[in-house]
Amino acid sequence: MPKINVYLPDALAERVRQARLPVSRICQTALTQALDGVDRAAHDAVADLALPEPVDLAPPPNHHVAAILRQAYDVAAARGAALVEPVDLLQAFLDEGESLVLNAVELLGFPAASIQAAIDGAVGRRPGRSRASRRNGGATPPTLGTSARTTLTTAATQAAAHGSATIAGSHLLLGLTTDDGTAGAVLRDVGVTEVVTPAVLSALYYGATFGRVTTDRDADTASLRIMMLDVLDRLDRLHHQITGPAPGR
Repeated sequence: MPKINVYLPDALAERVRQARLPVSRICQTALTQALDGVDRAAHDAVADLALPEPVDLAPPPNHHVAAILRQAYDVAAARGAALVEPVDLLQAFLDEGESLVLNAVELLGFPAASIQAAIDGAVGRRPGRSRASRRNGGATPPTLGTSARTTLTTAATQAAAHGSATIAGSHLLLGLTTDDGTAGAVLRDVGVTEVVTPAVLSALYYGATFGRVTTDRDADTASLRIMMLDVLDRLDRLHHQITGPAPGR
């Protein structure tokens, strides 16, 4: 098991030694809870990322989806488009690359590279990849198109149906799979829509949510066990102080 150093002030270190606390277990539990808190905040927190234009969504996007949406504007601009389309959202989905559902899709047998190849075949190789200048000169930033708004509305409806406080990556992907334009065609051509159905996406969302709840529960259980070990240790020391050492030893 890997070892890390924990530095304590002298007074606190002395108290820990006197209390005979299980330092390793306490540190493991504290670190687990801290990491779970970060993961939970990343999944559920409402994003404060400013978008190029107001996009009224209820529930709002989490930080992953907001980053994808923001990047979709850059994707559309790089291909010289006046409107952000669902295919731009799909491209940004791949570019952002940190969504849990994207990792799940790859594990289900659909590498991001194969989806990227399908996008390139449908809309041409991305100018942004070769650092080409924007064909619209960047003078007029693209705006969110009707199809992209429909995709996001579908995602928001799915999030609300799940009782989610935010739009997560699984909700956005569902919106993209129902697109009747290029993004939907790409996902159908690759075969994603045959496997990653609405039911699968719901399972992925609930699985992630349940996993966080289970982790929290296990962390709480570990904390309780540590407290009980401490109590038992204190009782054992009190018992030895009262009874003294066993005779004949």
